[in-house]
Amino acid sequence: MVTSFGKFLRNLRMDVGELLLNMADNLGVSPAFLSGVENGKRKIPEGWLAKIASLYKLSDEQSAKMKDAYFDSNNEVEIRLTHLQDNQRNLAIAFARKLDTIPESDIDRILKILYKEKKGG
Repeated sequence: MVTSFGKFLRNLRMDVGELLLNMADNLGVSPAFLSGVENGKRKIPEGWLAKIASLYKLSDEQSAKMKDAYFDSNNEVEIRLTHLQDNQRNLAIAFARKLDTIPESDIDRILKILYKEKKGG
């Protein structure tokens, strides 16, 4: 299934008149990998947003559209638990298991905690 990011990437490629082979080369991946990203079969590599914005000299508006497409397309989050402390690992697992049953009021409180800026720092 083609993702929002895949559509953005394909449109960008067409707009600049670039073949899949050339864009893949510019991004340092195989054409098959780039095709997989465009078709939603491969994960979007870390660092691609900055790399694409730089390589193709995207405007602020284009970069914003790319970021929106990226977030629309990434509906999965991968958490590597091996490097976490036990309490962090337990929190991540419990949160993942209970996410769909957390009341909206609790979600608001959790978000406030997570996004709270450090005071005086």
